Amino acid sequence: MTNFATILGDLAASFEGRNEYISRLCSYPLLMLDDFGMERGTEYGLEQVYSVIDSRYRSGKPLIATTNLTLEELQHPQDTPHARIYDRLTSMCAPVRFTGSNFEKNRTGKAGTLKSN
Repeated sequence: MTNFATILGDLAASFEGRNEYISRLCSYPLLMLDDFGMERGTEYGLEQVYSVIDSRYRSGKPLIATTNLTLEELQHPQDTPHARIYDRLTSMCAPVRFTGSNFEKNRTGKAGTLKSN
């Protein structure tokens, strides 16, 4: 499991290997992304997020993404770049909402609430 902050850091460190890196993410039988939507909203970052999501979509391989974004936020994004990403994501993933106590808070003792996954 990884998150987009890690992916974006890896991509920024080596632009030359960008296509190979995204191809490798696409080759995994299952890709799990933690904290989707928490990555920086720079133009470059959003382009890379879209590339990874679109690659998974086109390959037909499964993707699991956890997020604190609500279904409403995913269905009505703030701008066109986010709309492209969220549309791809919601067309390939079935939303599942979890409610209850926050796993991270219970595990780490830190405050916070779980909105949606």
